[in-house]
Amino acid sequence: MNTTELQKQAVIYCRVSTKEQVEEGNSLVTQEKICKEYALKQGYSIIQIFVEQGESAKTADRPQLQSLLSFCANRKNRVSAVIAYKLDRLSRNTDDYSQIRLLLKRYGVEIKSTTEYFENTPVGRFLENTMANIAQFDNDIRSERCAGGMREAVREGRYVWMAPIGYDNIKVADKATIGINPILGPILKETFELIAQNRFSIEETRRLMSEKGLVNPQGKPLAKAYFYRLIRNELYAGWICKFGERHKGHFEPIVSELVFQQVQRVVKQRGRVNKPHITDHPDFPLRRFVTNDNGKKLTGSWSQGRSQKYPYYRFGGIGTNYNRDHFEKVFIEYMNGFALTSVTFEKLKRYVKQNLSEAVKDEIKQSGYLNECIADLNKKQSVLVKKNIDGVITDAILKQELEIIEIQLMKFNAELLSLTARNDVNYEEVLEIVEEYIKNPGNVWAKSNIDKQLKLQWFQFPTGVIFSENGFGTAEIANVFKVKVPISDTNSSVVDYQLDILNQQEVGQFCHKWQINTIGEELTRLSKILDESPPKANSF
Repeated sequence: MNTTELQKQAVIYCRVSTKEQVEEGNSLVTQEKICKEYALKQGYSIIQIFVEQGESAKTADRPQLQSLLSFCANRKNRVSAVIAYKLDRLSRNTDDYSQIRLLLKRYGVEIKSTTEYFENTPVGRFLENTMANIAQFDNDIRSERCAGGMREAVREGRYVWMAPIGYDNIKVADKATIGINPILGPILKETFELIAQNRFSIEETRRLMSEKGLVNPQGKPLAKAYFYRLIRNELYAGWICKFGERHKGHFEPIVSELVFQQVQRVVKQRGRVNKPHITDHPDFPLRRFVTNDNGKKLTGSWSQGRSQKYPYYRFGGIGTNYNRDHFEKVFIEYMNGFALTSVTFEKLKRYVKQNLSEAVKDEIKQSGYLNECIADLNKKQSVLVKKNIDGVITDAILKQELEIIEIQLMKFNAELLSLTARNDVNYEEVLEIVEEYIKNPGNVWAKSNIDKQLKLQWFQFPTGVIFSENGFGTAEIANVFKVKVPISDTNSSVVDYQLDILNQQEVGQFCHKWQINTIGEELTRLSKILDESPPKANSF
């Protein structure tokens, strides 16, 4: 080997993705070692090593590759060759590889592969192009398999992408999916519920929830455009929409589909955030709450008469005017139609006290059990880490076991947080606060201020009400009023509720259809609306 050959200078390029390192064993250390051995045998002096960690070869936009090209472009560095373990280390895209090769050739730099030999002849160049095409083909096959795996996961109800705000990426039965984040999940749920009530503008809701902790990973409030995309994302209602398909997810949704659809109605009605917000008018509490058969919202205004102004409601600003006082009188009668008699309320009260007190006792026991489980899991984590340090178990086993424990900790902590919130409520005092409203909802509504009226009407009718020539109707009422007999009108999508009391049937025979905790949460929410100081310190 002559002196000239020994003076040839080269750079080494190593690249590996995490997946390839696991599957093929092409670690960075191995690649660098082989490249150095090749350089020594071929008489090259290595002047720089470029290492790309965890970067895909699908694109040429890689930091170390760009640095390598800049280094080679500098004639002062006198680079003669770029040495790589294989051609696909430089690129798995045929077009990108061709561009890289032409660029390096312009700088007088050759590409050398330690595992593939190509002579500078027509046959050698043909083989080089063939190997580049094989790398491209291999990459396309991997991408196709990856997309196919993702599509299959979607059909199984699993979300395998980065979890959006409110969810965490977890594994269930060693398969990737998402689970509710115990901190941001409840905040997002409250966000959807607040928008569904249609009390505040979307922008006001965004600001309010930012103060409560709805922020991005950098701790900053969510951007307006991102917030709009978030509240329109069906994933929060349990639906995965990918690859032009829509599948029900096998993970817990943050909000019910009913609330999600109501939010979409509110967003559509309010329009984009840059539109002026019309505040709630104390003279017209039913504005935007009542719709007609055509979906037009109720509006209200004062009309000038001969000697004075008169208040009127109308739909969409045109059409029939409805005298406000008469219209609200009919609405109050409709609300009172769901009122429970004293006898029925006592049955409900007795049922709730008996069953909810037992549920609270069970939940206190469950809280103790969950705390024990969490403590045991934390101890187990410490033991596993110590065994790994001592060399008893491998890194792979440690990682697998810790992932299982993290899933269990997430589940137990989430359940514990939900139990703690319910156990702090004095349900006996709650029932005393809500009694008057449940017996006379319309009368209580009529005496309330505008803020409380809006809260009460959205509580009793979560999706609003529809007004037609037959009067008022609704698709949904609060669970506490569902001791009425539902009668479905086959000629309408609206369900009108019959006003007969179940005199022959105990409340418990109805309530078995609804989990007692749901009733308890609803009663607590109603008490907070009716009383500015909601009861605490459970007395059951």
